[in-house]
Amino acid sequence: MGHIYLEDIEVGLELVSEERVVSTADIEAFADLTGDHNPVHAETGAVAEGSPYDAPIAHGLLVTSISSGQPTSADGWSLGIYLEATRRFVAPVFAGDAIRTVSTVTDVRRSRSKPDRGVVTMQVQVRNQRDKVVQTGVDVVLVGARG
Repeated sequence: MGHIYLEDIEVGLELVSEERVVSTADIEAFADLTGDHNPVHAETGAVAEGSPYDAPIAHGLLVTSISSGQPTSADGWSLGIYLEATRRFVAPVFAGDAIRTVSTVTDVRRSRSKPDRGVVTMQVQVRNQRDKVVQTGVDVVLVGARG
């Protein structure tokens, strides 16, 4: 477990991950894992008929999953258990795009029923290598308190 406790986290804290490149292999593996073989995600040499994109795109949930696992200083939070993650997919992510996640703490509160922990809420933006926002949302994380 981490050594950063609820009491150490303040509203306004910004967490920025390192970039990670989304690969064709990531997209194919995610399609196989989830069974989502929608043609807009397939690297077939031809873009799906009717697709508004010139190339296959990453699954929105793949981008969310990568985002949730990108290393930040929150990795040192005690417990650090996701309670909720919501996302709005605002732009496509293509194979070869490098994404990073910027999270800003908007609320920190101790649990009334379990005072040994609390809840941290963060506004999230996933950005590509051109600094374009591709996803927005909110993460809610359970964090241990000093007691």
